[in-house]
Amino acid sequence: MSFDSDEIAQRKQWIGGMFGRAASTYDHVGPPFFSHFGKHLVDIAKISPSSNVLDVATGRGALLFPAAEAVGRDGQVVGVDLSEAMIQETSKELARQNMSLKVAVRQMDAENLQFSDELFDYVLCGFAIFFFPQLNRAMSEFYRVLKPNGHICVSTWDTLFYEQWGWFDALIKEYLPPEPTPSEKSGSTSEPVFDTPEGLESILASAGFENIQIFSEAKEFVYSANEDYWLSLWSHGAREVLEKIEQVRGKEGLARFRSDVFREVEGLRKEDGLHQMFSTLIGLANKPQT
Repeated sequence: MSFDSDEIAQRKQWIGGMFGRAASTYDHVGPPFFSHFGKHLVDIAKISPSSNVLDVATGRGALLFPAAEAVGRDGQVVGVDLSEAMIQETSKELARQNMSLKVAVRQMDAENLQFSDELFDYVLCGFAIFFFPQLNRAMSEFYRVLKPNGHICVSTWDTLFYEQWGWFDALIKEYLPPEPTPSEKSGSTSEPVFDTPEGLESILASAGFENIQIFSEAKEFVYSANEDYWLSLWSHGAREVLEKIEQVRGKEGLARFRSDVFREVEGLRKEDGLHQMFSTLIGLANKPQT
C-alpha cells in the first residue's frame, strides 16, 4: 500500500470534493462534449466483444456507457472515480438503464487501483491524466492492471484548445494571485506535456507502453445562451477556478468575473448561440506481450 504526502492527500481531497460538487450537472448542462469525445475514444480503442474494461475517472459515464455497448452481453466494464458523488450519480443511471449486471462503478484513487495484476483487456481514461498529482504512479497502475498486449486509450486537450481559452486564462489572472511556476515547486522535475502529440506519446512511452498512436479531433459546440455557458463552467474542471475566485474575491468578485466572462464570449456569438471549438488528442497504445 502506498501513502501520499499531506500536500498530495489534500490535493486529492480537493479534486474529489470539487468534482463531487459538480457531479449533479457534469456533462448534463451545455453541449455534451464529454459524451461526444468519450464515444470517439471508445471507437478508436476498438474494444472487442467479451472484453474486460476499466474506465478510470469515469465521471458520469462518457466512456463507460459506450464501452459497455462495445463489450456486448458477455463483457464487463468497471468505472472508478475519486468522487463518491460521481459514483452515486452514475450508479443511478446504470440502474435506470438496467445495466448494473455487466457494469460496475466504484470510488477509487487512480494512483492506487484496488485490482489484481493483469486483469483488464483495456484501460480507458478521458480528460483526467492532467489532474493526477502523481502521474507516474497512475500510469504505473494502468500498466500493472492491464493484461499483456492489453490496450490503453487516453484523451487530453491539445494546444489549440488552450489557445481558444486564452482569454479565460488572462481573465483569471486579473482575479487570482499567480500560481507557482514549476521551478518554484518543491521536488519538481521536468513537467509532463499533455497538449502536444509528442508530449502525450512521451507520457505513454515512459510508462512502458508500445505501438503508440496519437489521434486528433476538433469539433465545434454551441451554447444556446450566456447562462448556458456559465452553468457549464460550473459543471466541469473550470469549477475549481470559479470556487477559488469566490473564496478570494467574495460573491461580488465572482459576480464581476461572470460579467467579464459574458463580455468576452460575445466574440463567440453567432445566430444560433455561442460557438466554442474543442480540440483533443487521443493516445492509443498497448502493454508489451512479454
